[in-house]
Amino acid sequence: MEAIDALFDRLKSVSEEVNVNAVFGTPETVEGKTLIPVAEIMYGFGGGAGTGPAGGSSCEGECGEDCDCDEECDCDGECDEDCDCECHEHAGDEAAMGAGGGAGARARPIAYIEVGPEGTRVQSIVDEQKVALAGIALAFWAVGWIGLVLKTLFTRRS
Repeated sequence: MEAIDALFDRLKSVSEEVNVNAVFGTPETVEGKTLIPVAEIMYGFGGGAGTGPAGGSSCEGECGEDCDCDEECDCDGECDEDCDCECHEHAGDEAAMGAGGGAGARARPIAYIEVGPEGTRVQSIVDEQKVALAGIALAFWAVGWIGLVLKTLFTRRS
């Protein structure tokens, strides 16, 4: 269970490190105006653990055409001497255990609040990548429709 405890320790450290102050800093006063950053922060966590039976056996290799067994080794003694099977016995009283997990976080600026003598206003921060991707998608959509219209016009004349 040490692995699971380590996972939860890691998740705790991620949630402590990713916040608006870590990404954008504290609010600052510039020319009589206070700027307060606003961020969108997302977290993702996942994990799992399991146990298996103690001991057992495993096979390596494949049986040849002259064997009485299936294509893969069965380790139950049915293979002939011509088979190239190796059986490995696993000893141990403890059950096998496995665990895994992960965590991630993302923070991005979305706006800042400006507080000054004139009042308070919220200024959005535009994500240029999303605007560019939307423009590319619109261009592909327009080219597709133009191609469909041209195809329809030229197939009617024939």
